[in-house]
Amino acid sequence: MTGERKARKRPFGVNVIMVLQFVVAILVLIPLIWAIYDPSLAELQGDDFVRASFDYVFSGAMILASWGLLRLKRWGWILTMILTGSSLASNIWQYFQGIPDFFDMAINVVIVFYLYQRDVQASFTRKRLAKGAQ
Repeated sequence: MTGERKARKRPFGVNVIMVLQFVVAILVLIPLIWAIYDPSLAELQGDDFVRASFDYVFSGAMILASWGLLRLKRWGWILTMILTGSSLASNIWQYFQGIPDFFDMAINVVIVFYLYQRDVQASFTRKRLAKGAQ
């Protein structure tokens, strides 16, 4: 293969993050989908409705981000960083409310530090077509 057509290789850690995001999104969606079929859970009101709506949107974004990571798209990297940052902000809020989730917080910190590494970011750079450039 020539240098111009060299395929980008997905780092192992990106594979782990991609699978982790997808599994978490599915695990969040399963009870929400089950609630549609259970009449006692179907009527969500107030805070429960807002929380369920947020979970649907967040899970959908996680599945979309997983797809972006799979395809090594820059938007997948950006979306993953946004989702991880918002999850970390939620973890910090929970910590100050007296219900800390240290495991989730640690996972989010590791994801941010890993994705921010220069060689990992290089996997997600856009290929630019240079006109007449060498």
